[in-house]
Parts: sequence; structure tokens; C-alpha cells
Amino acid sequence: MDDDEAWQLGEAGRGDVESHYLVFDEGVASEREDLVGELVEHLATLPGVSAVDWCEREVVLIGAPAVPTARLTEAVRRWWGAAWAQRRPWMVAMDRAAGLVLGRTGGRGYTLDGWELTRVVDGEVAHVITLDHGFGRGDGHVVSVTARVRVSLPDVHHVEVSRYTGTLGDDDALGVDLAALDALSTVDDLLALPPEPRLHARLLVARGRVAEAAVLYQADFDRCMPRQRPHLLRLVESLGVPRPRTGTNPDLSVADEATLEAWRAGTGALTERLRQHTGLRLKGSRRSLVELWTWLRTAPGPPPGEPVLPPRFYGMTSRYEAEKAEPSVRVTAELVTAYLGEVVIRYTRGTAWTIASDGDLALVRRGGTRLLSRVYGLLQQAPEDPRRLRRLADEMLVWISDPKHRP
Repeated sequence: MDDDEAWQLGEAGRGDVESHYLVFDEGVASEREDLVGELVEHLATLPGVSAVDWCEREVVLIGAPAVPTARLTEAVRRWWGAAWAQRRPWMVAMDRAAGLVLGRTGGRGYTLDGWELTRVVDGEVAHVITLDHGFGRGDGHVVSVTARVRVSLPDVHHVEVSRYTGTLGDDDALGVDLAALDALSTVDDLLALPPEPRLHARLLVARGRVAEAAVLYQADFDRCMPRQRPHLLRLVESLGVPRPRTGTNPDLSVADEATLEAWRAGTGALTERLRQHTGLRLKGSRRSLVELWTWLRTAPGPPPGEPVLPPRFYGMTSRYEAEKAEPSVRVTAELVTAYLGEVVIRYTRGTAWTIASDGDLALVRRGGTRLLSRVYGLLQQAPEDPRRLRRLADEMLVWISDPKHRP
């Protein structure tokens, strides 16, 4: 690898204790942690270097205010080039491990290239066994052996079959489930597996089962985020699969659009529920948000009822997030969001509810911003500032009026 790609050295500010910085490519810092550590030790021995701080895996700060940057760069280049060319003991051990794995394939036709073994089964399917090295704690070295099926359709997909991890030098860690690989030698074999939806749909297309693939792509479209849908639509079109059903806005599913329309039509009723629960007038002024927030911080209990919107409209992308979200907090968030939106819309004509690119409920005018997830987070923090809800409304007014900020 070229030095300019592996690392960069520059000035951090003359006169400071840390006068220079050395930043490594993330992949280099991970794969050659040994060299980075040795270079840190070497830097400390150079004339004029008073301090070396390996503060992050990719970042080294150097105190050498009297040393020109060009001279320090050349010293690092000479050392790095010589060290990179050396064959380290752990590399020899990895070569041995790869050879052992090759021997255990029992003449099945694998070829070894570096630390990867490959066997082409047919024009579409190949079996790949990869050995990866990592630096463990202290002087330990870790090796992982991953067996996967590579499918070329002509786009390439991978199906992981097995993974073993252990200490480099421990031959027992070099196991591979060869029988499992052998059982997956055709596209039809892969179709018999428990389906991963996107790969399964792609395999169905490869076998001409377009109608079945269309059902999976429809489910995928309905499930994914709006920002992912244009890519999915282009992919489906390129494969000759019937286009998924979309809302009037092609970034929205039919269900999303129906939910959005129901929300737009129902915000008045939600605001009325909030008035009844709090006893406040809530006439749509920004000042009323201060009263509302003060009431919420001392409220005797949450409002009754169930949430209207599913968790992903709150920005919850995982099942764990959705399961830990308390329904009572979600109900409160929805009532407050409906009213806060009413306030913002009153002050900025042309503002409307929408669904943002990551699936959150948002407000949009010239620009846009998420709102439901912000209110939900605010309720969980419950800051002492009585004007916090009003400030949130003011922030929304700024963001939705700025064309640079889009939902």
C-alpha cells in the first residue's frame, strides 16, 4: 500500500505540546496494529521528539515543535516502508493455518490464494473459505475461519455457512463445516434454506420465478425506509420484476400513505384529547407551549388510550427499541406532537405533515425536520427548563423555513 493511502502526517499547531498528528487509514490501523504500535515506540526515540500519544487506534499525536514536518514525514516513511516489507512471525503462522485448512478439505478441489480457499462448483456458485487475522489482548493473535457460498447472478451475493474463531496456533480452531458447504452447491440448494428475503427474491428471479419474487420485493418495499425505496425500485425494474405497489408518493408504501393521511385528518381530535386531559385552553400560541410543558412535568399520570402510530414513525429501527418504548410515553408524545405541529403550522403557512427519509413523522415546508422522535426524546429527558417545548417549536419554525434542511 502507498504511504499516502496508509497514513498522513501534518502539523497540529506550532508551539503546542502536540505539534504534529499522524493519522492512519482505518483498515491499516486495524490490520497492522502491530506496526502502528512499533512505530509509536520508534517515534519516541527520534531526536527532537518530546512526546508521543497514541490517543486512538488511528491517531497518534506527536510533540516535536522543533522538528520540521518534512523531516518527520521522511523518518516515518523510511521506517514504515522497511517494516511493511518484513515478514512477521504471525504472518508465517497464518500461512501455516491456511495450509492446514487446505489439507482438511480432503481433495475437494479447493485452491489456495493467500489466506483464502476457493472452489468453483458451477458457473453460478463457488465455495469460499477465508482466514482472517486479528490482534487480541496482549501478545495474543486471533484467527477466524469463515466458510461461505458465493453466488454470481451476475451480481455477487454471499451466504455465510459457518465461522470458527480461536487463538492463532490452536489447530482445533481451524474447523470448517465442509459438509454444510457441499450441501449448498446450486442455486436450488440455496432456495431450500430458511429465506433471507432479499437474497431469496434474487435467487427466485435467477430461476425465472418472477411472480414469487415480486411478492418478496413488495414485502421488502413495505418494510424498508423511504430513503431505501428508490434504489429498490430501480433494482426491481432492472430485474424485470413487476413494480411494487407504492403510494401516490413513490417513496411511501400504501400503508405509510394511509397512516399519514389518517394522522393529518386526526390531529384535531388528538389536540382536543390533550385539552381534556390537561384542562388547559391550548389556543395555538407559542406561549401555551410553556404552560403545557409545565403541566406535563407535574402531571399526575399519562393520558389514557393507545398509541396511534407504529414505533418506526418515532425513529425506532430495531425490535429492541420498539419493545422497550412505554405505550404511555408514546401516547403522550403523539398528543404533544399533534398540538406542537398545530402551533408550527399556524405560524408558517404551507407547512404540512410528511414522513421523513428515515421513516419518522416530520413537518415540511421549504425544508423539513423530524418532530415526533424529537418530542418523544424530550419527554424521556424531562428537562427542567419550562421553555424547552417552546424552544423546540422555534427550532422547527427555523428548520422548515430553510430549503437546505429536507426531511
